[in-house]
Amino acid sequence: MYKNQIVSYTGTEGLLKATLNSLNAKGELLIFETSYASLNDMFTLDQAEEIRSQFVKRAIRVRQLTNHAYHEPYTKVKDFHQKIMNIRYINPKKLIIRIETLIYNDTVAMYEPKIDGFCLEIYSKELASQQRQMFEFVWEQADRPIIGKNGRTSIF
Repeated sequence: MYKNQIVSYTGTEGLLKATLNSLNAKGELLIFETSYASLNDMFTLDQAEEIRSQFVKRAIRVRQLTNHAYHEPYTKVKDFHQKIMNIRYINPKKLIIRIETLIYNDTVAMYEPKIDGFCLEIYSKELASQQRQMFEFVWEQADRPIIGKNGRTSIF
């Protein structure tokens, strides 16, 4: 697609474009996330559920780091939490996650999940490799939440 290029988007349409682009992940998507239900916050419930369904259909595993120790279920997509999601909690005293960051293939996407937010997609093998290493470093320090029925989680 792109090589060593930066693409910027704004607003909900731009966030949707970047999110749909992440469905091109080969095997795995890594996320520093700001809100468990950010897809629900950014898009209609139908759009959010369709995106989750595509992750399941395409068998794209998602590993996600979050500052949220607990959350209520937010999706009805069968197998999404059981087969796709792997979540770890990082205490905000160690790292505050304010900007959502996705790492996949040779791409790093950073955005604010809000109506007037910005989004940058950076196509760089070197940057993606570096961000992947940083993700793995934090992942090893993070706590595994208890995942209950329908995706309810808690680290307690």
